[in-house]
Amino acid sequence: MIPVDYELGKKIVEGCTCQCGAELTLPWGGAWGINSYVIRCATDSSHDKVVPIKSLTQLWREGEPIPSFIADNIERKLRRQIMEQNEVKALVAKQDADKLAVYLQPKFPKDLVNPQAALDFARWCIAHQLEPIRDCIPYHGNPYIMIEWVDRQASNDDKFKGYGYKVFSRQEKEALAFDPEDVVIECQASFDGLEKPLVGLGVVTKRERESKTGEATDEVTAKGYRAPVVHLHPQKMAFKRSRAEALKQRYHIPAPILEELPYSTVIEAEYSVKEASKGGEQKQEGEPSKVVAHESREQSAATISPPRKAEKAKRREVPAELESKTLDDITEEDLPDLNALCRVCYHFWQLQPWQVWKALGYKSHWDVTETPYEAFLKIKALKANQ
Repeated sequence: MIPVDYELGKKIVEGCTCQCGAELTLPWGGAWGINSYVIRCATDSSHDKVVPIKSLTQLWREGEPIPSFIADNIERKLRRQIMEQNEVKALVAKQDADKLAVYLQPKFPKDLVNPQAALDFARWCIAHQLEPIRDCIPYHGNPYIMIEWVDRQASNDDKFKGYGYKVFSRQEKEALAFDPEDVVIECQASFDGLEKPLVGLGVVTKRERESKTGEATDEVTAKGYRAPVVHLHPQKMAFKRSRAEALKQRYHIPAPILEELPYSTVIEAEYSVKEASKGGEQKQEGEPSKVVAHESREQSAATISPPRKAEKAKRREVPAELESKTLDDITEEDLPDLNALCRVCYHFWQLQPWQVWKALGYKSHWDVTETPYEAFLKIKALKANQ
């Protein structure tokens, strides 16, 4: 038996079975001295591991009987995928990065914003013997391995014996300093020759699941949430993350797994010039007023906590050693990141961050491909010609 919250337990019972194959139930645990709901195997209450229910595609691949019209749809979809994969595979086999880049760029317009980015990604895939789309996809220009690639490595490994899952109870989550509303799942993958299984932990936090962009939300489509897929399917994502953490210990991967992509919030500063209270001197200050997450979503500054405001205000200040420098004195060491670029651009030209990206020809900081110093030289040249 596994103690769980009712809502989480209900979703797990609907989407999983016991490891022995029996159905799961969700009774109140008072009869067993547990003051919460418990996930219980219908045949043996001592079982404490669950496995996801297989999809129709998995049943079709394993030869299980499914409705004929569903089987026909799956076959048509797989044929289209195979044709596309064969085309990509042929380009990879020919080591033709230029043609592969032309093929990839229209499929990932936000992540491969220019031909050079697409070409770099194609070359990276070829160098690591990975097929784009099937094994690896770009995210903000960086390669991420698909969880399906890891699963294929395991399925082709003769020593792989399978895996099981354990759902953490409220008490177990509190003991590990997790929020009780977080979804925490452990995956144990067994291999011949290993005394103990490989263990991976998959976590979907309440903050990640519920964080919003500031727009009107729709619970059906998850519109208005920063991570729609995570909001709609937190348990499925936690299962994937736990499996990825366990299996990556066995199989070397040269890039992160897509499902491990951390949730992050990027805060951009809006700068303004205000008069100081004494002496009539001009003082540069910034008021954080926009929260950007993946697609530059706007949100009120009132949602940012005071400690975060103080931290961001401190980061916006131009270092004292730069105040005495001229444009020609700025070096690459003065611009370690895009935040430093924004501070310097505002110091010399009073450019807001969005104006910096626009001057560089981009929509947001996610699209910038140059180094901060190269971007500074580009803006410097533009300003010199004005």
